[in-house]
Amino acid sequence: MIKRIKKYVTNKVEIIQLKRRTNCKVESFVEVKNSKHFEFGENVRIGERSRILCWDEYTSGKEKQYLSPKLIIGDNFSATETLLIQCAGTIIIGDNVLIARNVSILDYNHGTDPYNANYLDNNLEPRTVVIEDGAWIGNNVIILPGAHIGKKSIIGAGSIVTSHIEEYSIAVGNPARIVKKYNFESKTWQRV
Repeated sequence: MIKRIKKYVTNKVEIIQLKRRTNCKVESFVEVKNSKHFEFGENVRIGERSRILCWDEYTSGKEKQYLSPKLIIGDNFSATETLLIQCAGTIIIGDNVLIARNVSILDYNHGTDPYNANYLDNNLEPRTVVIEDGAWIGNNVIILPGAHIGKKSIIGAGSIVTSHIEEYSIAVGNPARIVKKYNFESKTWQRV
């Protein structure tokens, strides 16, 4: 019980410090970890029941791994609710990005050495995630390590992004694939 109270108080202090330092809006029941690794622009809104977690150390079996996480979020960012960000490397989110509910963004995976007793005993392997300006991420999307979402792209609900999505594209599926691109001459989204 004391451990839960300590975690609650520590989280409240982190949120207060984050709000003072960045002037962002944090809704109810949000959990943050290691907010000293966050860089937020103006008008950032984190929806309720979200978890923003940066890991600067990880104990994998016998050894401790030290990490240098960096979470950068630009101006006019809005996450509806239940956003999960887990950062052990670098996550860069541009300006004017809209994120719907229940989205997960992860920039690391556990190593895959089968000789360890458990995969949790492998070190974390971070890979940079980038979401460029003006992107719109739909409900229940998962963005995995190494993903890059281009400017003004739309990721359809339930998609899993594993690689590069070009700018001004609509991508859907598992893994997410581009199904439409914006045509600037006709000013319409066209199937590819």
